[in-house]
Amino acid sequence: MTAVFERWVAFWDRREAPASLALVRILVGAVLLTDLLQAKYAGAVELLWSAPPLGMAWGATGEQLPLAARWLGATPHTAELLWGLAVVCAALFSCGAFFRVSAVLLALALGQIGRFEPDADAIDQLFRIAVPLLALSGANAAFSLDAWLRKRLAKPYPALVPAWPRYLLMLQLLWMYFSAAHNRGDSAWYPSGSFAAVSNVMSDPHFARFAPGTFRSVYRFTQLGTAATLLFEGSAPLMLLWLWLDWPTPAGGRRERGGKLGQLLRKLRLRWLWLGLGATLHLGIAITMQLGIFPFGMLALYPIFVHPEELLHARESLIKRYCS
Repeated sequence: MTAVFERWVAFWDRREAPASLALVRILVGAVLLTDLLQAKYAGAVELLWSAPPLGMAWGATGEQLPLAARWLGATPHTAELLWGLAVVCAALFSCGAFFRVSAVLLALALGQIGRFEPDADAIDQLFRIAVPLLALSGANAAFSLDAWLRKRLAKPYPALVPAWPRYLLMLQLLWMYFSAAHNRGDSAWYPSGSFAAVSNVMSDPHFARFAPGTFRSVYRFTQLGTAATLLFEGSAPLMLLWLWLDWPTPAGGRRERGGKLGQLLRKLRLRWLWLGLGATLHLGIAITMQLGIFPFGMLALYPIFVHPEELLHARESLIKRYCS
């Protein structure tokens, strides 16, 4: 038991370069900032994040007013203050400036915004998990104003940061996909319903970007998209196996794991096929449906599936190829 416990502690105490977490920080902050600015442009800030009777998102649930409304007053000015705080913090968060403070304040602002809008999209709930995890990580140790300033002051951040925030984000995202697969209760997702789910959603005026019937001629492809979505989500736990088999060495090579089967799976590049399928599905959603920041927010988290050594090796290869 002692050996098992030591290995468990050693696993969660691993260190790695901050490149993957830093890229997620930049993308998540950019998506949040864009969403907040769009809400202001649409004139929806007071409607979404004010207390009743002015606010439309939070109704008579019988719960206490959100903390922000109790402290600052149940007025539209509170919504504006929350929005302004979230905008400033999202910008600083993405740039990696005053990272610890801006990340914690952003997490608090998102939490209070979520209290005013409890039925928000899944991506909002996912970001309310991701931002605090990133706040506890070394995501500002690379590609950030903090790192630039520390380097100028001859006090650079360590080259390696804790890997556990990336692992937890990865597990959260995989669980979200796998859980989604298990909640596909409509028969339209299965052969008994002719794999019609994607076609049905693309014809729903509430979600569809195009007029109903636009994609009637490619119905077979929408059926394929339905089956591919279910396969993608249901296979999410296998990503852990593919990551383990594809774990890079510090030199950018691959560890020989899994014997001949592992060698075959690495040759098939299943990890990259899974990520490519996920990216294709989310881009398809962005093109054909109106689901706000959902597809872009999900894609913003995808760098967690890429080991930082792979990112650094790819950057060095590009530099040698195009800049030498």
